[in-house]
Amino acid sequence: MNRILTSEVINHIGEEVQIAGWLHRLRNLNKFGFAILRDRSGMLQVVLTEQQLAQLQEMQMETVLRVTGKVVEKQTKDPSKKEAEIQATEVEILSPVLDVLPVEINKPEIEAQLETVLDNRVVTLRHPKQQAIFRVQAALVRGFREYMQTQGFTEILFPILAGAASEGGAEFFKVDYYGREATLTQSAQLYKQIMMGVYEGVYGVSYSFRAEKFATSRHLTEFNQLEFEVGFVSGMGEIMDYTEETTRKMLKVVQSDCQADLDLLNVTLPPLGEKFPRIKLTEALEIYKQGTGIDETTEPDLSPAAEKWLSTVWAPKEFGSGFVFVTHYPEKKRPFYTMLDPEDSTSTLSFDLIGFGSEIVSGGMRVNRYDEQIERIKSKGLNPEDFADYLMMHKFGIPPEGGFGMGVQRLTQNVLGLENIKEATLFPRDVQRLRP
Repeated sequence: MNRILTSEVINHIGEEVQIAGWLHRLRNLNKFGFAILRDRSGMLQVVLTEQQLAQLQEMQMETVLRVTGKVVEKQTKDPSKKEAEIQATEVEILSPVLDVLPVEINKPEIEAQLETVLDNRVVTLRHPKQQAIFRVQAALVRGFREYMQTQGFTEILFPILAGAASEGGAEFFKVDYYGREATLTQSAQLYKQIMMGVYEGVYGVSYSFRAEKFATSRHLTEFNQLEFEVGFVSGMGEIMDYTEETTRKMLKVVQSDCQADLDLLNVTLPPLGEKFPRIKLTEALEIYKQGTGIDETTEPDLSPAAEKWLSTVWAPKEFGSGFVFVTHYPEKKRPFYTMLDPEDSTSTLSFDLIGFGSEIVSGGMRVNRYDEQIERIKSKGLNPEDFADYLMMHKFGIPPEGGFGMGVQRLTQNVLGLENIKEATLFPRDVQRLRP
């Protein structure tokens, strides 16, 4: 007999079936009992005989079982709701648990500190709410890929070893590469730009490494980015169009595929509105001042408080949208490959998409002319010789182009309202953590 999933059992009333999974809970009613069996699709109640109950009472929770039995309709308080359970005829122990669980995971919430949860990831990831987080994350990535595929773009894979820091600066990990110094890539930016001379439009999921010594709720030393780059664009507005359409598709997939997970996590997605508003940074700072009385108009960036207010108060009220594009960030706040605004050399043709109270996407137009790129690299105090391979594409012709990057873990954190980005990371790495 072939195994079926617990979610499929309802379609087999009156039949004998076989299911398999983990012992999530056990209830003793003297002459008989109930076991709650969990698999990847959900949970199901199994009715046990007195002998089967005694067999399982000697086992720890999370023991791996295979159950054969007859499917019957389960009595519920709601007559309109049809549910099923299995009356077990055979219970087989596939893998016993050999020690007491370090954290209880069969309660509605994990009652442990975050560091304890992360130390015991092997067990705590099995909790239904932990599973829900990463099903939503998978749906976000799936929605990103589905949109890019419909546009005819090409998915590419990125290296993680490089000969120089991709965006300059000192926050990179050094690696001994056969006696030579290499680094772990900070981003895939330079590689996806190189591909503009090949496919014109590319996307992918990259690994990024930042040796930043921050132990905060917002920082990781290793994370993933959803990368996109496209050539022959007319301007920054076109890149923002792609960004908005991608975001809408990703949230649509989450809504359609993960509604049960959103309900379990008590999450309501923000309104999208007809179109995400677009404002310059100077305008955003002035709007924030007028709306809150807090003057940050001399600042070169939005504060976390300003990002939250703009996307959760101002944009929903004025545009019926929980998202807002903020554009034209100062040159000193953007990397060397960002194109300067031809009307103001202190500003750039760049943008952030603010949503869920925080920046979730960063993008813009790139420099595509050789001489201009040389000057931009020098202006950042970097040596063009360290970027010789990257500059080859400028020598041999690339079209006007741009793109964006979207942090997977930070986006997941923001979508689900998690307090710490490590909650949105399967196996987080930060300045202190290197296990499991």
